[in-house]
Amino acid sequence: MTMSSAQSSAFQTAGGFSAADSNVLWVGLAVVVTTLWGVWVFQSIYRGWSTRNLDQAAATAGVIRWTLMFMIMSFMLLH
Repeated sequence: MTMSSAQSSAFQTAGGFSAADSNVLWVGLAVVVTTLWGVWVFQSIYRGWSTRNLDQAAATAGVIRWTLMFMIMSFMLLH
């Protein structure tokens, strides 16, 4: 749903920034959080793999889960 010109003007006046700038901020924040989560996942997989406490099936499942979540989040946020 798009905002009318009056709503957009009121948002700009009250917030000091446009609704488009706010959207870029929140989408960027969500992408950063998802990417940092991926770094944590891959670091955990590496630690488990290097100490031989993680088998291949669990490592593969972790990579697939993160990849699917990242693809879904990217589609939802950037579409």
